Amino acid sequence: MTKRIYTGCIITLLLMAAASCKKPDFESEQQAQATGTISDYLSNNFDLSLFGAAVRKAGLMDSLDKATASFTVMAPTNSALNKDSIFNAGDFDTWTKDSLLYFVRTHILPVKLFYGDIPLSSDNRYTNLNGVQLYFSRSTARNNTVPFAVNGVNVIRESALGTSTSLKFGATQLNGVVYPLLNTIKVYPGTVQAFLQSRPYFSHLIAGLKKFDYWERMGGDGPFTVYAPLDSSFERRGMTLDSINRMDSQHYDPVVFGGYFLTPNHVFVMDIAQLPPVTGVLSLPFQTASPNYKVIMCQSAMGSGVGVVTAASASTSSLVVVSANAAYPYGSQGTLFLGEQPGLLSLADMKGTYINYTCANGIVHVMADILVMPGKVTK
Repeated sequence: MTKRIYTGCIITLLLMAAASCKKPDFESEQQAQATGTISDYLSNNFDLSLFGAAVRKAGLMDSLDKATASFTVMAPTNSALNKDSIFNAGDFDTWTKDSLLYFVRTHILPVKLFYGDIPLSSDNRYTNLNGVQLYFSRSTARNNTVPFAVNGVNVIRESALGTSTSLKFGATQLNGVVYPLLNTIKVYPGTVQAFLQSRPYFSHLIAGLKKFDYWERMGGDGPFTVYAPLDSSFERRGMTLDSINRMDSQHYDPVVFGGYFLTPNHVFVMDIAQLPPVTGVLSLPFQTASPNYKVIMCQSAMGSGVGVVTAASASTSSLVVVSANAAYPYGSQGTLFLGEQPGLLSLADMKGTYINYTCANGIVHVMADILVMPGKVTK
C-alpha cells in the first residue's frame, strides 16, 4: 500500500511539473484575446494609419472587416510609406485606381498564416491577392537578428502577450494576422528586363548589358538577381552613356557588365543570414557570367553590401576586389545598397532601408555605386 501511495504521489508531482514547464501557445493566446477584425486594427493603429487609408481608398476595408474571413496582412508602417514619399492619405490620390489596388493586394494573403506555421527556411512561397507569390524567410538557428522577412523586408516583432515571455510576430485578429513591415513590398509583374527598361535612370546599365550581349537574357526564365546602379553612379565614375556605347568588348573581361547579375539565383539580402556558414569566411561567393570573377555578399552580420572579386581570391581571406571600393571587399565597406549609410552596418541594422524589386523572373537590387571598375578588368 505504501509503495502504491508513493508512486501515485510521484506521478502527480511529475504531471504538475510538466504542466508548469509547458511553454504557452502564443498564437492560441492571441486568438483567444482577439476581439476585433483586421479592419478594426488598421483603423485604430496610428502607426499603420497610412496603409489603412490605402486599404480604404482601394475599397478593401469592408472585406477585411468580415469576422469569418481569413487574411494575412503585411502592413507597412507610416515610416515605411514615408520612404516612398507617402506622408498623408491625400498622397494616394495621385495613384491610379488599378495601381493602388495592386499595391494593397500585394500586401494581403487570402489565408491565416501564423508565424509558427512558416517553415524554418528561406523562400517559403505564399500567393497574395494579386495571384503573385511572396517569399517568406524564417530563421531561428543561425542569426536571430534577422528572424523573419518577406521579400527581403524585415517584419517588426510584436510584444509578448499573456503568459508568453519571448518576442513573437504578428497581431492576431478575429479574421487573420497583421504583420507590420519596415518597408513596402515592391513587386513588379514583368521581367527584370521590362523593369529596368521602364526606369529611365537605368539607361547606363542597360547600355552596358546590351554592349556585352546580356540584355536579351534578362527577359528569359532566369531566375536572375540583378544589382542595378543608377545612371548617376556610372557618371560619377566617369562612365557616360557615350563612353559605354564606345567600349571595345574585346578589350575587357565580360565581368565589366556581367558582374551586375547572378543566374540562376534568387537572392534577397536577408537570405544570406540563413545560408550555411563557412568557417573563417565572412562573405558568400556566387559565380558571375564570367568564369574569372565572383560576386560576394556578406555571410555574417558584418556589413550588407556587394563586391566583385577574382574567382581565385573568393575563398581566401585576402580578396582581390575590382569594385570602386577596392580596399574593402564586402559589407558596408563595399558597394552599398541605395539608402544605406556608410560605416559598419549589419544585416540586423538595415531595417528595410535597402530597396529591392521582385519581378516575374528575379530580383532587382538598387545600388548606390557601381560594382566593377572597367580599368581593373581589362584583358
